[in-house]
Order: sequence, then C-alpha cells, then structure tokens
Amino acid sequence: MSAREYSEYLKIQEAAFFLGVSNATMRLWDKNKKLEPSRHPKSKYRLYKISILQKFKEKRKKKYHKSDK
Repeated sequence: MSAREYSEYLKIQEAAFFLGVSNATMRLWDKNKKLEPSRHPKSKYRLYKISILQKFKEKRKKKYHKSDK
C-alpha cells in the first residue's frame, strides 16, 4: 500500500474512537469476524478502512436507535 492508500485507513485505537467503543471491543469483533481489519504487511497492525467503518457505524446506529413510531 502506498502512503496515499494508508490515509484511507485507521489504526485500531483511532477506529475504536470513531465507533465509540474500546480497543478490546474492536479486537473481539475481529476475533468474531464481525468487523475484520486489513493488516499492515510489515507490522501486522490492524487497519480499518474508513468507508467500511462509516457503513458499520450507520448500520449499528439503525439497529440500536430505531424510532418508536
């Protein structure tokens, strides 16, 4: 991946903050295949694509904040 491509990704701590959850929750979701990250080729850090996180966040919001009409 080029530096430009990395700008489309967040590390686990940044992704957890973006979603409003803990790093441990992010790791659990990875383990349970609920939200699977990419891996940095050298460091093996978890990397989460921002566009995927946004879709995941919207899906969770709809699931847990349904209106009572």
